[in-house]
Amino acid sequence: MIARRPRRFPVLTRIRRPASLGGWAASLRQLLIAFWLVCGVATSGQAQDGPDTPILRIGILAHRGWDAGETQWTTLERYLAGQLPGHVVRFVPVTLTSAGPLINAGGLDFLVTNPGHYIQLADLYPMSVLATRKRALPDGSHIRQFGSTVLVRADSGLATLGDLRGTRLGAVAQQAFGGFQIAWFEARAQGVDLFEDPAELVFLGFPQDDIATAVLDGRLDAGVVRSGLLEHLIDEDRVPDGVLRALNANVTYTHPEAISTRLYPEWPFLALSGTDPDLRDAVALALLRTGDSDLADQWGAPVSYGEARALVAAFAARAPGAEPPARSPLGTVALALAALALTGALAIIALRLRRPAPAAAPVPTGDVPLTRREQQVLTQIGQGQSTKEIAAALGISPKTVEFHRANLLRKFEVRSSAQLIARAGRHISPPETET
Repeated sequence: MIARRPRRFPVLTRIRRPASLGGWAASLRQLLIAFWLVCGVATSGQAQDGPDTPILRIGILAHRGWDAGETQWTTLERYLAGQLPGHVVRFVPVTLTSAGPLINAGGLDFLVTNPGHYIQLADLYPMSVLATRKRALPDGSHIRQFGSTVLVRADSGLATLGDLRGTRLGAVAQQAFGGFQIAWFEARAQGVDLFEDPAELVFLGFPQDDIATAVLDGRLDAGVVRSGLLEHLIDEDRVPDGVLRALNANVTYTHPEAISTRLYPEWPFLALSGTDPDLRDAVALALLRTGDSDLADQWGAPVSYGEARALVAAFAARAPGAEPPARSPLGTVALALAALALTGALAIIALRLRRPAPAAAPVPTGDVPLTRREQQVLTQIGQGQSTKEIAAALGISPKTVEFHRANLLRKFEVRSSAQLIARAGRHISPPETET
């Protein structure tokens, strides 16, 4: 019996794969892997180089899973270790959901991720772009842009994004930039709502390779991945050449890879607030010198991410109605507990294994000069007020609140509001009591 297709409302579900415990279990596994790797980074770094050797932790968005990521990123890790003598350089795989807790716990110094993820994180954690990736192609040339590829079988009758209506569509996650949002934006421009119009919308998470496999074996009619993935899979003999193709392939005739959308700047290499300025500069110079190295991928001067920011803003402001995939209550509770445990454990690790400061000792909190407005904002933060609540209480704009918050994070050399409250406690005035 053929299941009837739902009408006019999105079905957000997941394909059941063999030996899979479901989407929440995959997310739980990713969080635990991140926790295990950070523990391993701390212990292995100390064991090999001594307890006084600073550990440089660089988060990498592992969009193909870390098995593939090791091959792709190990050469850069070795290169940076050679350029930064006296430091232990360790790459830490992160996901779209684990990066935030790691940053908040002080578990990362730098981060390499996609533009959309960067923009979302930058609203919560101050960070700066040191360089933009120049991705290598098989012919030795480099490209600075990427987009989304909507994969379909070569024998499929689908040709344009409009043909996605009534299909089974797969993607990474709602918050995935190349793995969903770029395609969503492109389809919207053609009058197609990827939340409403497909008969079934499936979020499979990382690695993106699984989406291509699901299209290949017919479990999906189409799947959204970042551009370049199809070429990698063919080169690795994981997908036969000519079996899959890109939907909407006539969007550009100049990009050398299969593409279904307009293009956006490649991934940024980010320095997190609180990273030692001398170390930040040394990493930036090392990245800009990759053109003289034997690395396949190189890094150039940072470019503007304005177009990516506009896309993220449009996605955030979309009309309501696209609800997240349903989760089982057991899975939700388990995932929440795992995330809470991970954050707490990482905070303990960061405190116990924090690298020695290469410069002077931390600035005493009593010596930090604050303006009157910064003092007011800090007190409101200490009372747990949100940006909008602080803006309303002080009669200023939310943008001004964020400006002062960024200044406070910089002055106290911390990365999050939680760390700010912990360090600047004596500056926070107690709330007024009602009489």
